[in-house]
Amino acid sequence: MRKCSLHLYGALLALPFLVGVIVGPAAAQTPTVPEPSEESRRHLVARRARGRITVDGRLGEADWRSAPVAGDFAQVRPDYVPTTRYPTQVRVLFDDENLYIAAFNADSAGMSSLRMPDLRRDFEPPENDVFGVTIGPLGDRRTVLQFTATPLGSQADVQAFDGGDAFNFNWDALWRVRTTRADSGWIAEFAIPWRSLRYAPGLTSWDINFVRNTRRVAQWSAWMPYPRQFSSWRITYGGVLDSIQPPPPRTNVRIRPYLLGQRVTDRSARAFNGTLGDVGGEVIWAPTANSLLEATVNTDFAQADVDRQVVNLTRFSVFLPERRQFFLENADLLNAGGLGSGTIGGSGGVSGRYFVQPFFTRRIGLGDDGTPQPIDAGLRYAFRSGRTTAGALAMRQAALGRQGATTFGVVRGSQFLGRATRVGTTLALRDGEVTDANGMVSGRRNVMVAVDALSRLGELTQFTGMISASNEEGRTGLAGTYGITRNTATSLIGVVGAVVTKDYNPQMGFVSRPDVVMTNPFVTWTLQPKRLPASVVWLRHGPNAIAFNDPNSGKLQEANITYTGEILFRNGGTITPAVEYNSQRPAVAVTLFPSVQIAPGSYDYVRGGLTFRSDQSAKLATTVTATSGAFFNGRLERAEVTARWSPSPLVSVRGAYEVNRLRSVGLRDSSFVTHLAGPELRVFLNPRVQWSAFYQYNTAAERATLNARFSWEFLPLSYLFVVYNDRQAVQAGRTPMARSLIVKLSWLGQL
Repeated sequence: MRKCSLHLYGALLALPFLVGVIVGPAAAQTPTVPEPSEESRRHLVARRARGRITVDGRLGEADWRSAPVAGDFAQVRPDYVPTTRYPTQVRVLFDDENLYIAAFNADSAGMSSLRMPDLRRDFEPPENDVFGVTIGPLGDRRTVLQFTATPLGSQADVQAFDGGDAFNFNWDALWRVRTTRADSGWIAEFAIPWRSLRYAPGLTSWDINFVRNTRRVAQWSAWMPYPRQFSSWRITYGGVLDSIQPPPPRTNVRIRPYLLGQRVTDRSARAFNGTLGDVGGEVIWAPTANSLLEATVNTDFAQADVDRQVVNLTRFSVFLPERRQFFLENADLLNAGGLGSGTIGGSGGVSGRYFVQPFFTRRIGLGDDGTPQPIDAGLRYAFRSGRTTAGALAMRQAALGRQGATTFGVVRGSQFLGRATRVGTTLALRDGEVTDANGMVSGRRNVMVAVDALSRLGELTQFTGMISASNEEGRTGLAGTYGITRNTATSLIGVVGAVVTKDYNPQMGFVSRPDVVMTNPFVTWTLQPKRLPASVVWLRHGPNAIAFNDPNSGKLQEANITYTGEILFRNGGTITPAVEYNSQRPAVAVTLFPSVQIAPGSYDYVRGGLTFRSDQSAKLATTVTATSGAFFNGRLERAEVTARWSPSPLVSVRGAYEVNRLRSVGLRDSSFVTHLAGPELRVFLNPRVQWSAFYQYNTAAERATLNARFSWEFLPLSYLFVVYNDRQAVQAGRTPMARSLIVKLSWLGQL
């Protein structure tokens, strides 16, 4: 029976590739973007401004009127069309202090047609009218910075690497934008200080592209078109900005001190109660245009976004992304590859179910339950050139409870070999002391080393791999990951996988589950037959199979095969049906909840579901997911609803609700219901002043939390925060109660 099971799952894992061979040739063809070449690249000349540029979104200066224009945008999404009905004109200037970009985004529909759900910084570009510029200032065609704005002046910035395989949406640069609106269109005027950029010295031509989203018709356009399966971060498809003359490196020191006062009431054992004040901050020095050294003392994260709670119905540890700004800055330089590396890319499987991340910053300054732990000091170094990157981080975490003071250190370097291959090496160390219940103190040192690589065959086919080892108290564990993908405008086909031994335990990393071999092949086809209704863009479908086996015996631990379809509408809405076949083979009892325990054995079951996602740029937007079917030895009915109502960009009401109803599951044939609710309110005075309140009610964790925050950006990246946190028990007496009020003033100064 076991042999038959292994053969069955081998056939199921091969299914995506067999279907790809049979069905793939029938996929409809769409117009394709020409392959990039030096001859096809468009050029724009940057002019030095002779007069003073006032950043007001009006472009009244003579320098703007005489500057060369980049126009003739092409539509890139949802389909490639060499022209667009919504013209954009872009000009570029510079002086000794700033790089200036100005864009006039024509639209005869008038101001009432513009879509902006709210005024958040780091907004969701697909939900908004947007203009953006993507810059490659190192000349490596791998590293880009993108700056985007909405018609009401909300800002977003991102670092992206390797064409978008790694990215950091939480990077915040020091820059300004001002906008104006009229019935003929809207203007965005950017001023980006040279000190906010890292560029190759002596390079006078930069890679560049300009993009725009006309949201009411869900159309993206670009100065240099790129394939729709990519983004403008794939700068190999970009154009050239000529005659750029950045100033030579000069003294570039920033200070970011903070003052903090807080009042805490906490009923937890040995918790702090009372009022205290604190001071700390960072000093940031850029000795050259492509290097950065940063020192931090008494590092504080009081203003960081709270974690979004989840109900975990899997046999894996939950991966929660990093939200603290200090660790998000230049985080890509310390990314050691692996699978599913969150916002810092990685090759990643399409399932998003399994993570192997050799280095993960949430291991510093946070407990296993997400409780903040004090950080005394730290030092960070970052270096980027056209072919080489390097990063280092050292931090000292203060003693807390039985955990003694802990030192964290990580060093990483990567090198480009030619234009298609990157190889990196990472070394991480965690050294600390632990006191046991008898008062005995013992040292605990954990070392991790990793080597990773990425290579491309052309622009469409990519290979990734990583090998890592960890050692603690004489126990050595190994992990390896790989990925092979081919991504075209009409298909995505590939396989990712991992092999992780039982003793692999990087204390500065994250592994969803050790002692496993994971294999994840997948195929997706995009079909656009001629008979589609005018309101439909495409039909997308394909299988995704993932299996986990014991690395020693080869026995199946669990597997999932999902076939998903998608209907994409012209307004951006989707309907996504899915059916999945699950096979679970737990060797020991699995506890999902205290009252729900799954016995060892074999469980095979089928589930189905449907997701409806409306136009997310509309004033009222919703997403509804419902799934039903068997679950281990019982049944699970699950529903999730998220909604946002924005009567104006100044007010946004969001809410999410998830319910899971388990019936006759586990050893006791338990019936169990979980509820997770998360209403949120945001009120804006302008893009720089806002108030928000976010409440989470989770019956599975028996926890209810409230996070309310006022934020005022009184100068670029200088803030006043007032934060109120409240944690309550869902059932009286089950969990402690804690409340805190925090006032924090953070100032960024440029010397």
